[in-house]
This record gives sequence, C-alpha cells and structure tokens, in this order.
Amino acid sequence: MRRYFRRGMSCLLMVVVSLTTPLTAFASPEFAYSAEKWATLRDDNLDFDEIADLVHEYNTTVVQNRITWQDEKDDDSDDVAQDYYDAADNIYNNITYPDDSDSSSYGSQMAAAVQNKIQADNLMEQGDESTDDNVTKKLNYDKQEAQLVKQAQELMISYWSQYYSMDTTREQKTQAEKDLAAEETRLAAGTSTQSSVLTARNAVSTAEASILSAESNLNSTKENLCLMLGWSYGADVNIGELPEPDLEAIDAIDLAADIESALANNYAYQITQKQVTNARSTTKKATLTQQEANERQAISNNVSDSYSDLLLARSSYEQALAAFELQKSTYETAARQLQAGTISQNTFSNQQTSYVNAEVTVRTRKLELLTAMIDYQWNVAGLASTS
Repeated sequence: MRRYFRRGMSCLLMVVVSLTTPLTAFASPEFAYSAEKWATLRDDNLDFDEIADLVHEYNTTVVQNRITWQDEKDDDSDDVAQDYYDAADNIYNNITYPDDSDSSSYGSQMAAAVQNKIQADNLMEQGDESTDDNVTKKLNYDKQEAQLVKQAQELMISYWSQYYSMDTTREQKTQAEKDLAAEETRLAAGTSTQSSVLTARNAVSTAEASILSAESNLNSTKENLCLMLGWSYGADVNIGELPEPDLEAIDAIDLAADIESALANNYAYQITQKQVTNARSTTKKATLTQQEANERQAISNNVSDSYSDLLLARSSYEQALAAFELQKSTYETAARQLQAGTISQNTFSNQQTSYVNAEVTVRTRKLELLTAMIDYQWNVAGLASTS
C-alpha cells in the first residue's frame, strides 16, 4: 500500500493541470483488473510481465498523454487545421506596421511586423498541410506508450546483465588478491621483488574500483527503471527474475505471417495511411502515398532483419551453453584433482575463474537472446522502424 501512495504522488506531479480534476479520473477503474492483480501492481515487487500494466497506470508521460487526449479525442482533421488558422489570425490581427519612417525605431518595428507576418503565414501553411486528427494523435500516444514498455523491458534486462557481470568482476578481484598473496610469499622467500608486489597490489585496487563502478551503474539502472514505472526516487523495490527465452516460440515463427501482422499493427504506418486520407492537396497526398510505400518496404525489411538477429542470438546462446558444459566438466575434474593433491591451488583457481566466466557468458547470451526476442516481438506488434 505504501507503494501505491508513492505512485499516486509521483504521477500527481505531472497532472496538476487542474486542481479540480482528481488523479483518479485518468486512472483505470478498479474493475479493469482483479483485486489480486491490483495488489501485485501496487506492491514493491517488480515482475517482468507487469511492466506493460505498470507503464499504462503509473508512467508520468502516459498519464499526461491520457489527460491531453481528453481535449483532443473529438478533433477531426478540420479541427486540427482550424487551430493553426486561429493562431495565424490572432497574429495577423495584432501586426502593427510603423507609420513614421523617420522614427529611430522604425527599422526594429518593421522587422518585428515582417517577422510576425512570416510566422502567421507559416501557421496558415501548416493548417493547409495538416493531416492529423484524433486518430493520428491517439496512434502517436499509443506508440509512445508501447515504446516506453519496450524501453522498460530492455532496462530490466540490462539490470540483470549488469548484475550477473559483477560475478566476473568479483572473481577478478578474488584472483587479484590471490596473486598478491602469492607475490608477497615469494618476496618473503626472496624470489620476487617489491615492484612485482606493487603491481599485484595495484591490480587489487583496480579490481576494487571496478566493483564500485559496477555497483554504481547497477543502482542507476535500477533507479531509472523504477522511476519509469511510477516509484518515487529511492524506493525499496525488489526486481524479480527474468523469464526464460521461449525456444519453442522461436521455432514456431512464421516470418511471412508476422510481416503482415507488423504492417497491420505498425503505429507509424497507420498514421501515414490516415494522413493520406486526410490530405487536402494533391501534392501532399502524392508525397504521403510515396511515404506509405517506402514505410511498407522498410517495415518488411526490419522485421526480416530482426528475425535474422534473433536466430543469431539463439545460436550464440546455444554455443555458450555447450562451452559452459565443457568448462563445468573440467572444473569438476579439477576439484577432484585438487582434493587428491595432484594439482596446485593456483591451477585450480585459474580453472575456477574460467568456469565462472563461462557461466556469466551463458547468462549474458541468454539475456541477449531475450532482448532479441523482445525486439522481434515489438517489431511485429507495431514498433518496426519505418525508415
């Protein structure tokens, strides 16, 4: 419940456009979700599958767009054009040309009048060229919300990528400490030098600094993610685990069908199609018609490219899994050899480092695959680039 009120205050900062309009007027009604669903959205745990709902309910940009939309939802293309014409008329009606050419301020007054005339003419032209209406505006708001959801999903993946990579950073520090201890032992035995010990000590310091930097970056990523989803700064949020990549879903992809879905779903493409219908001039309609054709081709190409990237990410993940299994077997053998006294502690430590690195690589490749899956899915769902 504490999280719910923090969220309310966070969004409220963006919506106090009218003190007479309560925030709840722009939130989903209680019946939009079950009581159990509302409870999960209002607690301080973040699960990956909650992100879309959290953005919709609590992201300040989305809430602000929802408020703005209340004033725009009934506007047709003529209304949008009329807004430009009204603004132009207001400027025209207030243009004042100087009478006295001998006045010391004549030049500046005339320049101001000419500048205002140019501004008004531009607004009139924008009105003539305007092709937006309530449909295109709503599509733009929906596109922005979808982009924010995708951004938050990628940010959560980035959080865990940074989290896992810290295992390698910590392992590097542990190895540097072991190397330093070994150098100090050799120095005591007269087989090393102060310079070598100093170099080893600097390696430990460098590793410690890397850990501090990684922790700072991790905290920053978490903070940005939580702020996007409506939490206040510094909120104590538990970041849940990520889903496993769905390899069966990748196998089931029908690229041709997905390209058709991407065309039907694409926000920018739908906007262009509506603008073609709204265009007033033949020239404008022809320009937009060509743009529509270009966007159609770009969407198809980008979905195909993201599918190729997805297959490549899957291949890299599978290769990392195979390499990890090999390192795991070697590590387990090294552990038995160490126990039997047939290898040194240093040799075992090196093998342990290789095992940890291989494990981190698997996790990293898995997150890269998950990112590629999200990218492909969002391309199909409406966010494929139109350029």
